Amino acid sequence: MAAGKLTRRQHIVTRGLLAKFVDTDGALWVYEKHKPARKSRPENECHERDFYEYEFNGRKTQNRYENWLARIENDAIPLFELLIGRQTLNRDQAVIVSSFIASLFGRSRKVRSQISGAMVSKFRDQTRDPRFVRELQYQLFQQGELRFAADLQRAVDELRTAMEDSPSFYHVVGLPHRTQVVAEAIMRKSWHTIEAPPGLSFVTSDSPVSTAELVDGKVLPGVGFGKENAAVFLPLTPRHAFAASRVGWGAVADPKFVESLNLLTVHFAHRNVYADTSSPALQAVVDAGINQLVFGQNAFLPNN
Repeated sequence: MAAGKLTRRQHIVTRGLLAKFVDTDGALWVYEKHKPARKSRPENECHERDFYEYEFNGRKTQNRYENWLARIENDAIPLFELLIGRQTLNRDQAVIVSSFIASLFGRSRKVRSQISGAMVSKFRDQTRDPRFVRELQYQLFQQGELRFAADLQRAVDELRTAMEDSPSFYHVVGLPHRTQVVAEAIMRKSWHTIEAPPGLSFVTSDSPVSTAELVDGKVLPGVGFGKENAAVFLPLTPRHAFAASRVGWGAVADPKFVESLNLLTVHFAHRNVYADTSSPALQAVVDAGINQLVFGQNAFLPNN
């Protein structure tokens, strides 16, 4: 990128990850609900203009978050080969990988539309309650800070307006903190690389990081990353998937696991599923189950 030139076409799922799922001709197969699978290229998928940009009180982000995410990706993608080779990562490398996985989850359109959107509505309702500013003023006073109620009200109104006017504001502002929290949860788990058996392959999506809780032989998808029995999954290539959990996994998956993880990936997907091949069977799964898990409704609920 030329000095001073801003990146406007910003990827939601990194090109580096999507590039792992191309076929031998370099084509990425894209699946949407009730549409024929189509060929594309990683650079043409999962991007949106100014997705990580916003303006608040006359100040613009100027690619600050875009550059931060690009640094995480550039550091993490080369480490995929270590994961695939089942090599032990040092702590610094593990922090990079866990931060990448966490940011990949948090930066998605699905999180913005289904979690951030709900939180904006909740904040709007909370701040329109007259008690909100009074309680905020009292909390600040307890911390030794004296603020006039009118000044606090004005600041709250400005923040609420910014959140309502810009769908990216709440999502992007909270992304670093959410990334840190999720990354720390991933770091506390045991890491595994699982290989698909011959003839089978993993798929990915525009919301590629998935979770499931494994309890008493039951699988509960869409649970919080910090839960003790939560497993975190990320397909790395059509042949390999990353898993972080408290339970062990075999080096080579059985066919049922590949089927189950692909189904979970489809259920987590927002609009698109990506694969390295055209498959009528996968198309049928996408048609029946894409976006079946809706964050805030039947996944990532406050109590899970």
